[in-house]
Amino acid sequence: MIFEITEEMEQKIEEWDSCDATDVTGARLSFTFIPTGLGLVIIVNCDVCKRILDLTEDWG
Repeated sequence: MIFEITEEMEQKIEEWDSCDATDVTGARLSFTFIPTGLGLVIIVNCDVCKRILDLTEDWG
């Protein structure tokens, strides 16, 4: 399976993300992809401030 972040999603992440990395790797975001029968759930977690961004597309 291949999971991709669209340009629109990347823009939402950039607008949402306000934290600075706290370790030498520069990593601060983790991505969770959950395929379901209704569609793909996409969640971004900030490892610094513990906020969550839900990028799941409308299922309606």
